[in-house]
Amino acid sequence: MNNAKKFLAVLLAGTMAVSMAACGGTTTSSTSASGTDSSAADSTASGTASTTDTSTSNPFANSQYPGTSDSDSVTLNLGAEPPELNSSQTTDAVSADILRMTIDTLTQLDAKDQPIAGAAKSWDISADKKTYTFHLRDGMKWSNGETVTAKDYLYGWELAMDQSNGSGYGFIIYDNVKGGEDYFNATKTPAAKRTAAEKAKVAAAEKNLGCKVIDDKTIQIEFVNPIPYALQLMSFQTYCPVNQKAYESIGADKYAKEANQIVTNGAYKISEWVHDDHITLVKNNDYWNAKNINIPKVKFVMIKDTNTAMNALKGGQVDCIGLTGDQITQLKNEGQPLVPYEEGTNCYLQYNTKDKILANTKIRQALGMAINTKSFCDDVLKDGSTVAPGLVPGTIGGANGETYAKGRTESYATYDAAKAKTLFEEGLKELGMTKDQLKLTFTCDDTSNSQQDAAFLQEQWKSTLGITIDLKAMPFKSRIKAMDDGDFQIVMALWAPDYNDALTYLDMWMTDNGNNYGKYSNPEYDKLVKAAIAESDSVKRQDDLLKAEKLVVETDCAAFPLYFRVKTYTCSKKLSGLTRTPFQEFDVCDGAKINTAG
Repeated sequence: MNNAKKFLAVLLAGTMAVSMAACGGTTTSSTSASGTDSSAADSTASGTASTTDTSTSNPFANSQYPGTSDSDSVTLNLGAEPPELNSSQTTDAVSADILRMTIDTLTQLDAKDQPIAGAAKSWDISADKKTYTFHLRDGMKWSNGETVTAKDYLYGWELAMDQSNGSGYGFIIYDNVKGGEDYFNATKTPAAKRTAAEKAKVAAAEKNLGCKVIDDKTIQIEFVNPIPYALQLMSFQTYCPVNQKAYESIGADKYAKEANQIVTNGAYKISEWVHDDHITLVKNNDYWNAKNINIPKVKFVMIKDTNTAMNALKGGQVDCIGLTGDQITQLKNEGQPLVPYEEGTNCYLQYNTKDKILANTKIRQALGMAINTKSFCDDVLKDGSTVAPGLVPGTIGGANGETYAKGRTESYATYDAAKAKTLFEEGLKELGMTKDQLKLTFTCDDTSNSQQDAAFLQEQWKSTLGITIDLKAMPFKSRIKAMDDGDFQIVMALWAPDYNDALTYLDMWMTDNGNNYGKYSNPEYDKLVKAAIAESDSVKRQDDLLKAEKLVVETDCAAFPLYFRVKTYTCSKKLSGLTRTPFQEFDVCDGAKINTAG
């Protein structure tokens, strides 16, 4: 498996891949979406319908804060600059939030994270569950006025699968589609520099690829194996369409770097982007479901400091913010309505295993075991987040209709100060170093929350191991680049799910996975995950994944889980219907609206 980069992951329980030109397969079992401009769409091979939640209930009806003054807009705190809005290159949740509302994928997720019809009004699924045929809606337009066609989806996927483009998430397509890896391997040389022989190799790979455009409104995809959550993954950002004319005219190096350098087809258009300050979306009146998009304008501000964000909410400059533990306590005492939700995100220490110090397993284990994670959750976070016994949160599904976590009968990551000290001394001896010679730096985001968390970890290492680890705070975008470049020793990382399966947290640690920032490599781990990907028996598959999780966390300690995040937010009484889930950090397209009264 040639995985190539970062944010979440692939295959069996949740992907869907596509691209290119030659596939087939008779569709004998049909699953059709409603084909209407709003809502219901069959979301699984069995034809079970899932309908967008358009509930008008407002948990913030009694909010103490009236909200922003503009009657046709809302302002939400995004908290960071979107690092990459070129969908073929996007690897982070912040950028994905913006893309979700501006680019229309074949399927979408409703307010309960169930797949429903998006740009595809319906689809057919073959009897063997390997071939999907998607039928596009009529009359869809790009923001440059061009008609949206099946070729636009193919082009977007092709950009992601082309090895020379270095897509962080291309693997989520080429690892799944028939012939995908052959295409990836054939495209190592940039298109403009390919020799005649290389072009012929690409053409041959394209011909054998398991996807094809049947006509302007139909695209067909053939997978290597049946993918149970294929429809959910079709809403993932790597499956966004791209307007080829605009992309080539603007240029790959500039595309999606400014508001006027991206062409969109979704519910909203990007009207303004002041970097590191705000990004403004305006309703796309040409969108196929425009009548059900209630908010004319959405302004996302990028306030990093949580106290500044709170003051902005109280002062009527913002309509929704996330909260820290201390703020939760304060607002509860004041009677302000709050909404918590399990985000499905894990937080863990990421070690650079190529670093001469952190190449030592005992040093990595000691650094993790030295942290009192219960105290971290209870005394620092104070937001409902829970100690992580592994990498996969309790919200993720598993075998026999149970959660994956129920199969994990022991903790793979535990606080043990005494053992941490012993392992640390043994590790130093193996390295031939003393504590004074040990120089380590911990990298974190430059938000107030992250720096508070980092200070706690720094104190834990000092009090338990007797070492001082330097802190390096940097903007989110810079931290992502540093991880990409391998320019770190220890970093506190967060991982949100791509789909509802443990694989989304575990395939990233495979040797060739581009999300494997720490360059961990163990052939046994790779073997276990590959076996799980190919296994159709859900119990056997989960057993392989549990063994892999224990290996990467407890035995090799390539990462040390800290906590599973619970998020709590509050809003002004002006806003209702906002969607915030494990798979959708922000979405205003599921019935969110502006309340004009009160």
